[in-house]
Amino acid sequence: MVAGATKWASGARYQKITAKDWSEEEEEEKEQVSIYLHTPSARVMLSRQKRNSCLRVTASMTLLGVGLYFGFHALWLSGLESPEAGDVEGIHLHHHEHGVYHQAAVITDSEICSGFAKETLLEGGNAVDAGVVAMLCLGVVHPHSTGIGGVLTAIFHNGTSGATKALNALPTERLKPGFGAPLLLQGLRLLHRKYGGLPWARLPGRPAKLAREGFAVDEILARAVAREAAGGAAGLCPFLCGPGPGQAPKGVGAQVTNEKLATVLEEVVRKMRGDSFPEPLARDLARDLSLDPQSLAETLRHQRAVLSSPLVTELDDFTLAVPPAPSAGEVLIQLVGRARRLGLSWASLANDVNTSSTYRDLLNAAQQVYQKLLGLPGSPRERGGGRRSPDTAPGGSHVLVVDGTGNILAMVGSLNSTFGAKTFSPSTGSFLSDFTGSRDSGLVYWACPGLLRSKAGEDYMVLVSSGGADAPFVSAQAIISVVYLERSASDALAGPRLYLHVGRQGALHKAVSGLKSDSEIFAHLSREVPGLELVNGTAEGVTSTLVESHLGHKRAYAHPQTCAFVDGY
Repeated sequence: MVAGATKWASGARYQKITAKDWSEEEEEEKEQVSIYLHTPSARVMLSRQKRNSCLRVTASMTLLGVGLYFGFHALWLSGLESPEAGDVEGIHLHHHEHGVYHQAAVITDSEICSGFAKETLLEGGNAVDAGVVAMLCLGVVHPHSTGIGGVLTAIFHNGTSGATKALNALPTERLKPGFGAPLLLQGLRLLHRKYGGLPWARLPGRPAKLAREGFAVDEILARAVAREAAGGAAGLCPFLCGPGPGQAPKGVGAQVTNEKLATVLEEVVRKMRGDSFPEPLARDLARDLSLDPQSLAETLRHQRAVLSSPLVTELDDFTLAVPPAPSAGEVLIQLVGRARRLGLSWASLANDVNTSSTYRDLLNAAQQVYQKLLGLPGSPRERGGGRRSPDTAPGGSHVLVVDGTGNILAMVGSLNSTFGAKTFSPSTGSFLSDFTGSRDSGLVYWACPGLLRSKAGEDYMVLVSSGGADAPFVSAQAIISVVYLERSASDALAGPRLYLHVGRQGALHKAVSGLKSDSEIFAHLSREVPGLELVNGTAEGVTSTLVESHLGHKRAYAHPQTCAFVDGY
C-alpha cells in the first residue's frame, strides 16, 4: 500500500504520494494508480443532487418569506396598538421591565408631569424642553413644593458638545420679611434660551391646560395639605379646601383647578423674551404683598439666574460634576473625597463587622465635613458666622430627563419649606417661597444634583437628593456605593441610608434607616456610634432620584419609590 492521505470527490479517487514513497517504489513493484472518470451513472447522480439542492433552496426561501411576512405583520399590529403614532418603542423587538428604556428616560414626582415630559420628547423636544414642561407642570399639581414663586438649581450635560453646565437660580435678597424672591422662571428661561430646541411659546401649553381643566389631588399633595391644615394654616383656603363653612382640606382624588395660574402661563410666561422676571407678574405681586411696585421691580431686576461651570472632581475611573455654592455641591464633593481616603472597596461590606465599621467611618467623616464647611459647633468656623438655618429647603420637586441625543438634565425646584411663605398669591395663582437667605451667608443646605460619568465609555449616572441638610450626605452615599463599594445603582439608592440631622443649635444627630433593629449590623453599629437612632419609616424627608445609562440602556430609580414616577421609551 502507498502511504498518504486520501480525499473523495465526485466519484474520483486521488492519492497523495510523498517523496519517500516514490523512492521506495523504484525498488519495489510499481503499484498501479487508477483515476476513475465520471461515468454515465455518476452524471445521473450529480443531476439528482442538483435537483434536490434546488428543491431544498426553494423550500428554505419559501419558509423564510412566510416567517418575514408574519414578523412584519406582528410589528405592524404592535404599531397600531401603540398609544401614539410617533412612539419609537415599536422599533425595538425586545422589551424590559418598567424603568428600563432604550432611547430616553424621565423621572419626576408626578405621574402627569412625567407623561408631559415624555410627550414633549416624542414631539421632537430635547431634555431641556421636556424638563421645562415638567417643572411648570409640577408647579400646577404640587403647589406646596414648587412653582413660579420658587427657586431652582440644576446640572445639564450637552450631548452634542460634551460640555456640562450648572444652574443656580437662588435669591440674593428677600422681597419682604418671610418672603423670598422668585427665580424659577428666570432659571428655566435662561436654560432654554441656551440649550432648548422647541420654541419657548409651546412649552407652557400643557401645564396651562391642566391648570384650567383641573387635576386630581395625588397622595403627595394630599399629605402636604393634611399636615399643613393640622398646623392651623389658613393660607390654603379656598384654593385647596372644600366648599362649605367647614372648608375641609382636599384629599386624594379631589379635583382642583387654578384658572389664574393657567392665565399667567398662557399670557405671561408664554411671551417671555428674556430671562428676567416678567413685569406684569411683578406688578401683581406688589399688589398681593402690599409693596411699592417700583421698589419690587427694582429688587427683582437684581435677581438673576446664573449659568456657570460646575465643580468637578475625579474619583478613580469617574468624574463628578455638581453646581457650585450657594448650592451644596461643595459639601457633596468633600463628602465623597473623605470617603476616598478611607480606602473603601467591595470588601468593606463583606461581613457584618466590616459593614458596621464602614458605616461608622462614613458617619464620622461626614460629621467632620459638616462641621468644617457649614460652621457647625465643634468646627474652627463656629464663632465666625456663616451658619445657615437647618430648615433651609427641606423639600423640593425633582425633574430628571435623558434624551436620545445624550443630553442630560437634573434639576430641583423648591419653595424652601412646604407651601413656602404659607401665603397664596391670588394674582399669580401660586405660593411664594420663604427662601430669604443671602448668598453671602455661607453654603446652603439644599438639593445638590450631580452627574457621575465614566472616563472610559459612555456610562453615566445622574442623581438628585433633596430634603435639607441630609441631602448631600445621601447623594454622597449613593456615589460612594457605586464608585468604591461596587454596588449597583439601584442597590446604592435603596440603602441602608445614613443621616446627619442638624438640630436648631447646629448639633448633629446620627441616624440610619434600612436596617433591622435585631440585626447584627445594627448591634455592632450601635455600640460604635453612641446615640445612633434607627429611623425606619420616618426618614421620608430626603427624596432621591437617579437615572443611569449602561450598555445602551437607561434605568431610572427613586427612593422612596412612592415619591417618583418614571416614564420613557
